Amino acid sequence: MKIQIRLRAPSGQARLEVDDEATVSDLVKLIGEKTDLKRFSLKYGYPLKNLDISPESQSTAIVKDLQLRGETIVVAPFDTDIAAPQPLAAEQKPKLVPKGIEPDETSLEWPDRYGFIVLRVMPDDNSCMFTAFGGALHIDNPSVVLRRQVAEYILEHPEKYSKVILGAEPSLYVSRIRESDTWGGAIELSILSDIYSVEISSIDVKSLRVDQFGENKESRVIILYSGIHYDRIAFCTDLSYPVEGDVTIWPTKDEDVLKEAKRLAQRLQRLHYYTDTTDFVIKCGTCNWNGQGMIDAGKHQKETGHTDFREMKI
Repeated sequence: MKIQIRLRAPSGQARLEVDDEATVSDLVKLIGEKTDLKRFSLKYGYPLKNLDISPESQSTAIVKDLQLRGETIVVAPFDTDIAAPQPLAAEQKPKLVPKGIEPDETSLEWPDRYGFIVLRVMPDDNSCMFTAFGGALHIDNPSVVLRRQVAEYILEHPEKYSKVILGAEPSLYVSRIRESDTWGGAIELSILSDIYSVEISSIDVKSLRVDQFGENKESRVIILYSGIHYDRIAFCTDLSYPVEGDVTIWPTKDEDVLKEAKRLAQRLQRLHYYTDTTDFVIKCGTCNWNGQGMIDAGKHQKETGHTDFREMKI
């Protein structure tokens, strides 16, 4: 007898038909062929739990004994530069919804893939960009880890990241980016794309422009930029599932996911989920100068060379 199983992998959704008398080894081989992955772990159920695919289990266990009929199996790859999924640390647990926006407005049903494109809102702690990207790759303590990696990368590539590019002496820039209250932006996204060999597509809510960091990469992560804040775009099969089961990495050839993410951004644009950077109050972390908007900040940077800007909470 055949049983139907749904797969959720970095490449998206798929359906699998397997003989219930097949071994776990047969199932693993079939999933590998379906996803083009060589090494991976499998999770299923709610809350997610590991499916035993150890060598011993593969040689002795039978698929029908696993009671997988109608289940969704989450496939987590091991054989790329991207870290295998791990439980999210407490500090990177996304908020459920942005302030002032209803939960059903932060997701869009995607019938073709039997699930939803959803906004995962990052903490407003000046490390949102690092948390948004790091969480997509399941990196524990992303703010600390990614800031350190960016700093080391800059110092290792002085010909590429000079004072002209950084707007400050590299040693000073590196010192600042290590601090937990310094914003990350385009420079950091470009560097992280190189470090992890993944394209980062950043969708601007206000303009709906897509900035892509990293060329000729096989995988893509999508984040959402709302003026002074970054959030993460994810896919899930059920909105009640925990974020640990999200799909957050896709092949760059999968343009459909980018279209769906832009469609969600368009909804958020209508809800005015962005900050108009022309009129918010900003502070220079170097000299405590205060100004209004990024235009003033740009003038101050040109006059002083300072780049450590933060939003002032009023």
